[in-house]
Amino acid sequence: MSSPRPRVGRIDFVNCFPLYLHFEKELAARGVQADVVAGSPAELNRMLVEGTIDMALPSSIEFARHHDVLTLLDGLAIGSFGAVDSVQLFSKVPPSQMTRVALTEKSATSVCLLKVLCREWGVEPVFVPRRQPLADTLAECDGLLLIGDEALYILRAGVYPLNTDLGEAWRQISGLPMVFAVCAVRRDFVAAHPSEAAALQAALIASRDRCAAHPHETAAAAALIYDFNQDYLYDYFDKLRYGFGAEHRRGLAEFYRRAAAVGELRDVPEVPLVPAAAT
Repeated sequence: MSSPRPRVGRIDFVNCFPLYLHFEKELAARGVQADVVAGSPAELNRMLVEGTIDMALPSSIEFARHHDVLTLLDGLAIGSFGAVDSVQLFSKVPPSQMTRVALTEKSATSVCLLKVLCREWGVEPVFVPRRQPLADTLAECDGLLLIGDEALYILRAGVYPLNTDLGEAWRQISGLPMVFAVCAVRRDFVAAHPSEAAALQAALIASRDRCAAHPHETAAAAALIYDFNQDYLYDYFDKLRYGFGAEHRRGLAEFYRRAAAVGELRDVPEVPLVPAAAT
């Protein structure tokens, strides 16, 4: 009996483009086909934990909260060392003066990171869900946390007088990279289908490496799909880190430690890994 097609979550933000541009071709070259399901980080987090998909790039904090059912695929993450552009706190006042902050519903890691940073800034704002339209949030809150393409659009539009890049803010307080998303697979899927899990891992790594070898072509391909020009995307992709080396592990461990300190984690998990697949 043939194995079922793996169900792979794909975050529908431009930051994931280099991981998935060549993914399906690389996977087919390894004799595997997958059903790719697009969604926001929050949607895919839920689907991965519930078992309606087998692999995704969940928010790093959600991996920590569900590491009993998930394990990491080594060699892959989405992070930055410093500014990331697409994780932004927009505000009318300096962060140390904020009293009411609206939170994106699309991410868990950025919300947790903001709470960690607020502790460092010595401020305890009221956190509320963001409202639509944006004008309502502007009227009711002095801060707004956004991620992904929406953050890039608002940053470009200059709607708020101030913006704080959370990747850069994390670097300033920790001196370490920030890992916003990890590559995780369900433990039961790895146990039942180890060769397919290895193929998924290898295909993502191969897609990432092909894109890294041709950055201008990658930016041009992304510009055909997303509302950003090639030069902008070339610079944006250059800020992102898609690997998961020793410094990223240190950064993730420190993030988990601080997340526990602000009550966002009950314990700091170990980081179990499926070794990096050969490409």
